[in-house]
Amino acid sequence: MKLFSATILLIFFASLNSAKGQGGLSKTLGSEMHSFGQVFDSVYGIQYYSKYNPAEDGYKVRKFSDGTLCNNMIDDFYPDGKIIHKGFYTAGVLTEYINFYPDGRVERVFKPVTERKSELKKYYQNEALKSDVVYQEGNSSLWQDYYDNGQLSYVEEYDKKHQQVLRRCFYFRDGKPESIFVPLVPQLKDGLIRYSFKEYFSNGQLKEESTSVYSPDSYDFIKDGDSKQYDEKGNIVAEYIYVGGRINQTIK
Repeated sequence: MKLFSATILLIFFASLNSAKGQGGLSKTLGSEMHSFGQVFDSVYGIQYYSKYNPAEDGYKVRKFSDGTLCNNMIDDFYPDGKIIHKGFYTAGVLTEYINFYPDGRVERVFKPVTERKSELKKYYQNEALKSDVVYQEGNSSLWQDYYDNGQLSYVEEYDKKHQQVLRRCFYFRDGKPESIFVPLVPQLKDGLIRYSFKEYFSNGQLKEESTSVYSPDSYDFIKDGDSKQYDEKGNIVAEYIYVGGRINQTIK
């Protein structure tokens, strides 16, 4: 399986480089034409083809005009003939691909790394890295987003089984932390993992701190324990004790 993936990758990128070297790309079976406006989202980029990729929560399959499932390399183009998408499909499912901006710069690359691991990298039009997502058995195990200046803006990491959040953090454009969410150790006596949440003002001053536990009922984390809020000078402006997501005691 690893040899097969490696071979497919070699063919994939070799065909792309060969086509570029020839100054253009010829249409393949099943090729489509799309304008930039049809496929581009101002927040998520060229997200149009993600619907065919299960790792990106895609649930659709791509078919030829006669209704049969795509099982080959497919090139899609902009109206001016420049390539927008080059992907390898198996039974209609997108297994690896590259998308391009209208000027020919790479917008994203999705490829398998091992049998169980794959990676998606997105880029801004200035070629700076926008996102780097590692998938483990179809679930995102490490997700990192960046500002166009190269600073990390967001990171979310799970364990290999995708059962426990290891960290979920946001950062300001200058690199300072905006919020930090990480598990505390050791675990509680009932087996629950308590998490620490800290939010900051842009000046670096602590804005809020609290603890949380995961609630199976709400499928989300709920506050449980002491919660404090601060002003930009570091003074406590409010303090509560939460139990099961609800205020049990108001201290201030």
